[in-house]
Amino acid sequence: MQIPPPLHYIEHSSMQQPSPQLLSEITAKLLAIESADAASSGPHWGAMHKLLLKAKVGGASLLPIVGSRDLAELKNVIATLRGEEVVPIIKEPAPVIAEIDPSILQSALKMYRRRMKFSRLDRESKLGVGPMSGGANHRIESMIPPKEFPLAVWDALVLAGKLRREGQGFYSLIDDGTEVQW
Repeated sequence: MQIPPPLHYIEHSSMQQPSPQLLSEITAKLLAIESADAASSGPHWGAMHKLLLKAKVGGASLLPIVGSRDLAELKNVIATLRGEEVVPIIKEPAPVIAEIDPSILQSALKMYRRRMKFSRLDRESKLGVGPMSGGANHRIESMIPPKEFPLAVWDALVLAGKLRREGQGFYSLIDDGTEVQW
């Protein structure tokens, strides 16, 4: 999956100049976002997203900005809409995941497998799978990992190729079998 480039890399000719009224609404909403605290700014970001879609800003490039609530990138988009010069944002590289002890990784994977096994057994032990399902079995393929280990452990297991990130906090096993070799 490719992440679209930041909007300040898109040429100015690809964005149309919005109406002055729409620009003033966008500017007012930017001020509302800046003045609101992080917990209450959600509705403002949603309204900003709608305004920028009205201004014909590309939706695929806009979603990461609104989703991550990147205020600096949003200011660059608005500056581009106004026809102003855009200041490129230099982002620091992604943090390196700390080295985690292999015994911790092994016990986390063991706990994940055990919970997956018990979840599957629990699901299969039901008398019926529902009156409307036609009797089909539903197999559990992924689950949210146990909270006893931090997220860094699960990310390390993804990097080690033992788990796969399925989205929304769910992980699934890649090798559903034998002993783990580190």
